[in-house]
Amino acid sequence: MLIPSPPGGATDMLGRLFQQGMEDSLGQPVVVDNRGGANGQIAAAAVAKASPDGYTLLFTYSGVLTTGMALYGKLPYDPIRDFAPVAMAAHVPGVLVSHPSFAAKSVTEIIKMAKARPGALTHGTSSIGSSSHMNMALFKQMAGIDMLQVTYQGDAPALAALVGGHVQLAFSNVVAALPHIQSGRLRPVAVATLNRTPSLADTPSIAESGLPGYESLLFYCMVAPSKVPASVVERLNALVTQIKQTPGAQQRLAGMGAVPFDMPLAAMKPFLEAEIAKWTRVVKSAGIKPE
Repeated sequence: MLIPSPPGGATDMLGRLFQQGMEDSLGQPVVVDNRGGANGQIAAAAVAKASPDGYTLLFTYSGVLTTGMALYGKLPYDPIRDFAPVAMAAHVPGVLVSHPSFAAKSVTEIIKMAKARPGALTHGTSSIGSSSHMNMALFKQMAGIDMLQVTYQGDAPALAALVGGHVQLAFSNVVAALPHIQSGRLRPVAVATLNRTPSLADTPSIAESGLPGYESLLFYCMVAPSKVPASVVERLNALVTQIKQTPGAQQRLAGMGAVPFDMPLAAMKPFLEAEIAKWTRVVKSAGIKPE
């Protein structure tokens, strides 16, 4: 199981959860191979070229499949043609947060303020092409507003800048933002999922707060080389589904702030194609270039 990031991050932690479950069910070793670098391209390319026997898999975060082509123009793999979708695993809800001193307390108020003062409001992002960046790019496009973007070298510095009041708004995820929300150092404005999320049940979604249809999912899934036999894919899909349903896995997912993400196998390819088309439009419209 190749993972396109170093040990210790969310993708690695989630991947190892399913690795352990697969080992327990299959009764044989499942080896994790962390191949970080090049924004996931190294690991993805290795799996795309691997033997299609079901013994080499990619456990990945969504961006490796959905935004790479739009950002870089060319990849050493095709995110649709070179992979057979195996299973959706989980997603981590994004949340729009503000500094407590920021006057606007809702999506509607933020849009109104931004339209009255184009370019005056500030928002932080962790890096070009990150989920925090893409979430805000989609938000600004759908709202028809302009805000000043301040880019930081990673999620932690971006969140620290917001807590310190150096920027007014930012997208984060519930795992990173929840401690600051609970302490009162950040104010949750709205979640990026289409519906409300259990860990922030009193926080509305952006879609219900003035931007109908807004949705941005940071999801994690498993894929295999494209020519893997359908019977193997179906067996692996059933295995991942089974693991998600165990109390131990659900407890660990909740502890990481992740939500199990279920999707019929036949729906995965159309879903990925729609996500690629969606983020390609966002990237081109915003003129986003990789760092």
